[in-house]
Amino acid sequence: LHILQATLGCELQRNGSTRGFWHLGYDGRNLLTFDQKTLTWTMDMPFTQQKKTFWEPRAPRADLVKTFLDDTCPAQLQRHLASLRSEPLDT
Repeated sequence: LHILQATLGCELQRNGSTRGFWHLGYDGRNLLTFDQKTLTWTMDMPFTQQKKTFWEPRAPRADLVKTFLDDTCPAQLQRHLASLRSEPLDT
């Protein structure tokens, strides 16, 4: 049994700025992490060249990840927060 897991999301800071993250894990260990500044994937665990050659082209495209982390995720988070504020609280 093997597990491939993606963890992604964004944080909204009090000053209005956002920070996104996207990690891929394999069998409970970090595999790849997306660096928003360099728009590259970093391998988090040592691999043989064969495994590195397998994983690198299969990582999500950097431009799509950047769009999700910079635009899509923060917009969805803002909409979710706005809907929570507009709902009456259960007492």
